[in-house]
This record gives sequence, C-alpha cells and structure tokens, in this order.
Amino acid sequence: MRFERHQSAVVLASVLTVLAFVGITVYTQYRLTAVDHVSSTIATNAVPSLEYLGRSLVRLQTLRPLIADAVGASSAPAETVPLARAELQALQSDIDGYLRLTPLHGEDELWNATRRDLDGAETAAHQVLEAVERADGSAPARFRTEFVPALDRAAGTMRAAMDFDVKESERLAREVGDVRRTTSRTITILDAVATGIAGLLALLALQSARDHDRLLQAHNALLSDRVTELDRFAGRVAHDILSPLDTVGMGLALVTPSADAGARAHIERSQRALQRVKQLVEGLLRFARSGVRTDADGQAAVDAVLKNVALDYADAARAAGIEIVVESSERIDAACSVAVLTSIVQNLVSNAIKYMGDSPARWVRVSARAGATRVSVEVADSGPGIPADVQAHMFDPFVRGPHAEIGGIGLGLATVKRLAEAHGGLVEVESTVGVGTRIRVQLPLVTEPPSRAH
Repeated sequence: MRFERHQSAVVLASVLTVLAFVGITVYTQYRLTAVDHVSSTIATNAVPSLEYLGRSLVRLQTLRPLIADAVGASSAPAETVPLARAELQALQSDIDGYLRLTPLHGEDELWNATRRDLDGAETAAHQVLEAVERADGSAPARFRTEFVPALDRAAGTMRAAMDFDVKESERLAREVGDVRRTTSRTITILDAVATGIAGLLALLALQSARDHDRLLQAHNALLSDRVTELDRFAGRVAHDILSPLDTVGMGLALVTPSADAGARAHIERSQRALQRVKQLVEGLLRFARSGVRTDADGQAAVDAVLKNVALDYADAARAAGIEIVVESSERIDAACSVAVLTSIVQNLVSNAIKYMGDSPARWVRVSARAGATRVSVEVADSGPGIPADVQAHMFDPFVRGPHAEIGGIGLGLATVKRLAEAHGGLVEVESTVGVGTRIRVQLPLVTEPPSRAH
C-alpha cells in the first residue's frame, strides 16, 4: 500500500509517538524493578540485621553485671545465675536469627567475626557460671581474664556490624531517592519529546492529534500512579527502619551507665549514628505520608488529638522546663483522618519545644476553635520568634531557620502545609522576634459528627 506524502508523515509521526510512549513505559518498569530489588534487600536483610544485632548487643551488655553479681555470690541474689543463663539463651536465639540472614554485600567478614566472637563470649560466660556453681574459687579470675575480654571483643564486633548495616541502610534509602529523581527527570524529558511529536501530528491531522492527546492523558495517569507508589514505598521503608532503630537506641541508652570508658565511647558513637539515621528517616516518613491520597470520609475528634499529642510530648517538655497547656474545647470534628491531624499537631508542638532556646518564659499552648465551615487548630509558644525573612520560606521543604545547628532536615513545616492543603485547608503564621510564634492550621469542619454507641 502506497501513502501520499502527508499520509506518510502522519504514519511516521504516529509510529514515533507510539515508540516514545512505549519507551517511557519500558523505562519506568525497568527503574521500578531496581526499586523493588532495593526494597527487598532492606526488608529481608538490613532491617532484620539491625533488630537482631541491637537486641543481642543489649543482652550482651546486660550479662556483664549479672555475671559479676554471680561471681560475688556472698552478696548476690540466689536467682542471679539462672538469670544469667536465661540471658545467655536469649542471646543465642537472637544471634541465631541474625546468622540465618543472608549477609549484605561486603558483610561476610563481619558476619563470620560476629559468630566467632559471640561463641567465645558465651563459652567464657558458661565457664565462669560453672565455676561459680562449683564454688572452686576460680570464678573471679576467669571473669577478669576470660569473660570480660571476650565480651568486649564481641561487643566491638557487633557494634561494627551495626555501623555497617546502618550505613548500608542509609545508602539503600538514598538509592531509592536517586532512582525516583532520575526517573522523574528522564520521564519529563521523554514527555517533552513525545509532546513535540504530538504537536507535529496535530498540524498534519486534527483527529490524530485528538487521539494522541487521549493517549498522553492515559500515560500521564499511569506515571502519576507510579509516582504515588514510590511515595508510599518510601513511607513503608522508613517506617520499617524506624522500629528497629528505636529498639537499638533504647538498648544503648540502658547499657551506657554501666559500661566502662572504652565501651562507652563506642556506644556513644553508635548512638550518634543512629540519631542521624533516625532524623533522616523520620523526616522522610512524615513527608512521604503527607503526599498520599486523602481520605474523603476521614473524621478526627480534635480535642482528643490535642490531648494525646500533649501527653506524648509531656516528658520532652518537662525535660526542657516547658509547660504544655491544652485549652479544651467543645466536641469538634475535622474532616481528615486522626493520623493526619496527629501528624500536623505533632510537627508543630515538636518544633515549638525544639526551638524554645533560652527564652525566660517557657510555655506551649495548643487550642482549637470551630468556625462556620472550618476548624482552626493553633499552636502558640513563648520562644524566640521567627525573623520576617525566614517566614516567607519556612514552609518550603528542607528550609532551615537561624537555628540550623538543632537536629532535623527541614521537612516538619513542609509536611504540615502539604497535609493541610491536601485536605482543602491552609496554614497561617504570626511571629514576633523575642515574643513568640503562633501557627494556625485551618481544616474543613465536619458539621455532623459521627454518632457514638451508648
């Protein structure tokens, strides 16, 4: 079949358009395969390794005072030896779980060293406990010369393994972000090329241009779904990493007071590494969650959320000498989920406490009031205030104020704004340097709260 010149141009443009969109789809699938591989590595290796190693390190450090008490049998409780043996059994169970995992790339040497040093520490512990039970007098010497050095070696190896897993988790998390950024950038370029071809096709045949527009819309919908999936994936990965990091952090905090100077230095280094990872992951988790689709039927009891958040931050506020005041209100329901409203209030209260500085008046006030169609949630503080030049950009992602030395990655207020606007609301700020800051979040009001069972 022969085509006229203009028909050949239409056919060629059509073929190029189809090839462009097929190429975009193939490329997107290829990049998503890379994300799936990274997510599988995090879920099946990095996260479980941190959890097992964290618990094992806490148990290992707990053994030192238990066995020391057992050696001093005259003043130790009768159940000290059974407690030590139970802790050894639990330690073995955790280490067995870690050793059943497939080592991460480059972790083989640390994996083998952990197994070797843990076996040595457990053997030394059993020998000391057996000497205590025999009452042959060699227990103190075995404790000093065999158990303590073996325990320190095992603890050092496990901390090295944890540092490796934390860094590997950071690398994998960054890899997910890099994949998403490069994919979006490349897709944008490919979309521009495809749109140009579609424009040429529109000049040759109006009907072909309309068909192309429909194809382009369908493709953009597919891309939007893919980006949403990547957002949700980042949120899931961040949430899964946070849980074992909290466990490890609590364990390290518990053993720090009883550790010697050398061990304390290693523990403090591990705590700093964990804190950096936790700040990054928490910020990414909140920001990723703020981008998901809204729940059209969501309803949140505002007063209950305010009280719960105040209770959650009571210890942190007390430690900083800050009073949190919740001004109770009548029953108000915001048209969003409890999780969304909690995230908004948590970010605002956390910022108010974190940036209080050395202000002489130290309070944070949380309140809410209902208007005709909106509920206004307000968090006010007596902090140092926000300069006018910072207020214009304070809700942009990764923007830090004049107190950049305070921990964080600059996503808290960006998350608040993103959540509020996604639910048809808005955010307002009033701040005076040296006086304090007042941030109001307005959300749609549920005029008919859900019925409650009696």
